[in-house]
Amino acid sequence: MGLALRRPRISTFLAISALLALGPASAWASVPVSGTLKAEKDCEAFVSKKKKTNPDKTRLEVGDAYVILEVNRPEQPDWFRVRVDDANPPERWVQADCGTLSQVGMPPPPPPPPPPVDEDGAPQPPDSSRSGGGGGGGGGGLCSTPGLQDSFVLALSWQPAFCESHRAKTECGVSFPTTFQSAGNFTLHGLWPNREACGINYGNCEHRSKPREFCGYPDVGLKPDVAKALGQVMPGTASCLERHEWFKHGTCQLDWTPSEYFEVAMDLARQFNDSGMSKYMAQNMGKQVAREDFLTQVDNALGAGARERLQLGCSGGKLTDLFIALPAHITAGSTLSTLIQTTPPDFRSTCPARFLIDAVGLSR
Repeated sequence: MGLALRRPRISTFLAISALLALGPASAWASVPVSGTLKAEKDCEAFVSKKKKTNPDKTRLEVGDAYVILEVNRPEQPDWFRVRVDDANPPERWVQADCGTLSQVGMPPPPPPPPPPVDEDGAPQPPDSSRSGGGGGGGGGGLCSTPGLQDSFVLALSWQPAFCESHRAKTECGVSFPTTFQSAGNFTLHGLWPNREACGINYGNCEHRSKPREFCGYPDVGLKPDVAKALGQVMPGTASCLERHEWFKHGTCQLDWTPSEYFEVAMDLARQFNDSGMSKYMAQNMGKQVAREDFLTQVDNALGAGARERLQLGCSGGKLTDLFIALPAHITAGSTLSTLIQTTPPDFRSTCPARFLIDAVGLSR
């Protein structure tokens, strides 16, 4: 789901302390808790944390929220057991630094009811008279009703770092020297409408069941020229990422067709790269850079204060993701630097003071 960049941040330590203040527990026993974990890293999710078993290669998806079932110990836990609905089994252990906590003290929400279907099995919109006022995304109510966004997030990826941990992905098997990212360009992950009252659970506004693989979604019917351009800017189209992004996020806005939606997203990504950021990234591939220097470059490229509208994502000391807060209404041809200045500041980062800009090509 899209990141709710306006939500107040709760430190993991304070959140855990609040969760465990409910009663005493033995020093090293697993403790049932309630709350959700917002994934900020692409972490592996294990059936057994001791044996590191993961038979179906399940990983957390950055930006998604996962219900927390228990922690491995009551004080300074380093493992959370969460529910990953598409995994088998769904109960998985992940390391505590995979994300941040929210909804502290709230009981785990029940799984959403399946949407009604017609005689052919096609999902139908829920009866508005029965829809709730702000439940989790995908289960009906305002959190899966299109056109109610109060912000957008432009999600960009640093593809070389992504492919280091996703080597089996089709898009990671291409010849790197001739690819879009070799010129220092961030690639497009998505353009996510958000609704603050829903946290990070605003989405799936056609109420479709998530298939096991992205290519299990229907083709979104992009115009040929849009599909061709998107294949460069969003390498994940090789694994049907555009289908996932449309049905999970694009269906929640009412302004654009699928082709128009991705044209707007590509234009915003192009503006970011062309602002001077792609040149900076190309010059620093394979190097450690100071976070402060990177943020200064963002301000130089997109205007003073632009850095305060970002969220930086790192994994293993490498820059992996960049999320840019944008206003609720965007028109085709809008200037990215202007859009950024209309959103409130809320800088966040999982990156250390210095981080690596991974070079193209897979390490041995």
